[in-house]
Amino acid sequence: MFNLRQANLQDLEALIQLRLELLREASDIKGDSDTANLAEATRKYLGEKMPLGEFLAWVAEVDNQIVATSGLVFFERPPYNGNLSGLEAYIMNVYTIPMYRGQGIATALLKEIISFVRVTEAKRLWLHTTENDKRIYEKLGFVSTVMVYRRRHRIESALRANFYGNGISWFIPFISSFSTW
Repeated sequence: MFNLRQANLQDLEALIQLRLELLREASDIKGDSDTANLAEATRKYLGEKMPLGEFLAWVAEVDNQIVATSGLVFFERPPYNGNLSGLEAYIMNVYTIPMYRGQGIATALLKEIISFVRVTEAKRLWLHTTENDKRIYEKLGFVSTVMVYRRRHRIESALRANFYGNGISWFIPFISSFSTW
């Protein structure tokens, strides 16, 4: 069994290590690349942003060991119809240590984040994922809205959900209707 909770600065080193593992698996860190500078930059970022609430993270623990994490940031865009505040949320750094995968941990973390975002003023929650990993997000109601081509020519799906009132309406591209979750 695992325990979920919002991360704090005491979790900083574990969050850095999980992020480095995520980047290795995503091939953003090659081979024996020196990760000291990246780890230090991440430590600085999290150390500054977490106390201000500008970066939020949730962790899953098994036997008091952090085995998974997911991050969240909020940002503002110019207002638009359906989101007059312009506030949006972005999920990032979803990672589970390989031996703990397939146990519903990432899904539980994502449900925590969705619940958290629902009570904010954010009207859109989105993320990027690889084609291989998008199934977990689709099960939670996210839908692919666009393919994003990155400079390294890797293709990722951009997934998003729009929040309206107490429910969530999931935007489906090229379809004029919304379904409520």
